[in-house]
Amino acid sequence: MSEVYRFNSFDEAMEAVTWGGWNLEYVRPDLQTPEMAMIAVKGNSHSLEFVRPDLQTTELAEIAVKWSGWSLEFVRPDLQTPELALAAVKDRAWALQFVPAHCQTQEVIEVALKRDPGAKSFIKVKGLMMDALEEALDD
Repeated sequence: MSEVYRFNSFDEAMEAVTWGGWNLEYVRPDLQTPEMAMIAVKGNSHSLEFVRPDLQTTELAEIAVKWSGWSLEFVRPDLQTPELALAAVKDRAWALQFVPAHCQTQEVIEVALKRDPGAKSFIKVKGLMMDALEEALDD
C-alpha cells in the first residue's frame, strides 16, 4: 500500500474512487469499505492491489481477473483457484507467471500455451509441461 494518502476522509475517498478506481492507492486502509473496493475494481481492475486483504472476496477477484488477467498477481492466495487461473490466462497467457502450482492444471497450461507458446517458462508443474505443450501445438 502507498504511504502517501491523499484522501483522509471517507467522503473524499469515496468521491475520488468513484471518479477513478486507481485512486484507491491513495486512500487510507481504515477508510476502505467493501462498496468502495468494488467501485475501485470495477473502475480499474489493477486497483485490486490496493484493496485491504480482508476486503478481497471471490467476486472481487473474479471481476478484476476477467477485466485483466494480470490482476491475478494481486489476488489473495486463498482466493486463487484453477477456475480463476483459467480466466486469467484466457485474457493474458503470460498471467501464467502469477498462477500458483496448485492451480496450474492441464487445461490452464494448454490454454496459456495456445495463446502464447512463450508462456511455457512460467509452468511450475513441470510434469504437465510436455503434455500441455504437445496438446496446445497439435491444434
